[in-house]
Amino acid sequence: MPIRRALTLIEVLVVIAIIGVLIGLILPAVEMSRESARRTTCANNMRQLGIAAKLHLDAHQTFPTGGWGPGWMGDPDAGFGTRQPGGWVYNVLPFIEQQSLREQGTRQAQQEKRIAIAAVMATPLESFTCPSRRLPRPYPFQGDRTLKNAIAPEKCAKSDYAVNSKVSYEKSEVIASEVQLRGRGMSNTVFAGEKSVASDHYVDGAAAGDQRAMYLGACDDVGRAPGGNPRQDSGGGSGFGSSHPSGCNFVYCDGSVRYISYDESLE
Repeated sequence: MPIRRALTLIEVLVVIAIIGVLIGLILPAVEMSRESARRTTCANNMRQLGIAAKLHLDAHQTFPTGGWGPGWMGDPDAGFGTRQPGGWVYNVLPFIEQQSLREQGTRQAQQEKRIAIAAVMATPLESFTCPSRRLPRPYPFQGDRTLKNAIAPEKCAKSDYAVNSKVSYEKSEVIASEVQLRGRGMSNTVFAGEKSVASDHYVDGAAAGDQRAMYLGACDDVGRAPGGNPRQDSGGGSGFGSSHPSGCNFVYCDGSVRYISYDESLE
């Protein structure tokens, strides 16, 4: 009967080393594949928001208004345009199949409405969440929680995307011809993009420009001015940027989506 030779310690160590090398080669490839999928999901979110903006433009002849400022929550009885205190996120809800969310509190007494729209503030949506950054769930409502027409919840929905504050701003009613007349045209004017958020404050709500509910009126949490280069998330909380390794997704006023490198200027 033949005698089976056992593996020597050196042979075992060689096998372990080979396995370690293979794992080291495979894991980055797996992570790259996952990030590619997350980036695609993020781009699809932006595409959906671009379509919503165009549908809003078709229905109301203007891009979504920025509302009345950060002290105001959307009002389901206030319609659209300058009468509506809620910001751009609140105003595109009917065009991303969230009409029922926007209607919460409709024709209710003042206190009941305040409670109803507080529940809206705490409702996250995948359409406004970049999967490379965080999960679509409520995060702490930080900063000034005094609202004129609602009760601020302890936790609220945040948006990873910000509108171009030159297209949607406080009490804005920007029409398509205004975008055209500014010289850049619909296809060269950003409608919205991923906003920069301090990477160490994704979930605690403490990052500047990421403290309030996404349904409120115009503020840095939901609107940013384009200019310069987008940047990868770090300590800053202004401008556009993302947690993707090489660039940032943007949707333009014509509905096209582009991935802009951190080395490329928006203007």
